[in-house]
Amino acid sequence: MIHLDTARAEVRTTSTPTDFAADFERLFSAFGDAALRRGAGAEHVTASCLVFDPDTESVLLNHHRKAGLWGQFGGHLEAEDDSLRSAARREAMEESGLSRLTWFSPAPIDLHVHDLSASFGACERHFDVVFAAVASADQVPVVSDESLAVKWFPLSALPSSLMPDLVVRLPKLYQAGVAAQQVSDRHPG
Repeated sequence: MIHLDTARAEVRTTSTPTDFAADFERLFSAFGDAALRRGAGAEHVTASCLVFDPDTESVLLNHHRKAGLWGQFGGHLEAEDDSLRSAARREAMEESGLSRLTWFSPAPIDLHVHDLSASFGACERHFDVVFAAVASADQVPVVSDESLAVKWFPLSALPSSLMPDLVVRLPKLYQAGVAAQQVSDRHPG
């Protein structure tokens, strides 16, 4: 399982400035390692991943079964996750059904804190660490048990039933993902 020091270090490397960094530090200071486990309380860290295809300017989204809305892939940290990055990658692969990601961001592209509806049970607030990944829109996604559907959307034709925070954030997340990939391409390794 990921250690608190690892999570703190990853949060500090987020590529885009965010107002939520202080919220993460308050959570870590108040709850310690428990902030990384869903069973430890109603507020905890999650990891997510925006999968995109820069060639077609498309994003791959899942119609989340509990939320009933479209969003990026993500979820709770599991025992086998040794970093937030590995948790985000695992969630993206599990929930998208894709066989391959051609690039995965070395650092988070965003931090976000959001409240959850009652359909999420004991979970009340997620402190989400967002990574980005590239895949080809030619790949056919496979729907997991956690989703109603998984589909590629052009940025110019996003679904109307997006998670409310993503209406404004999604284009910015896409731009942050593209920028992170360009930096990686210039500075491999």
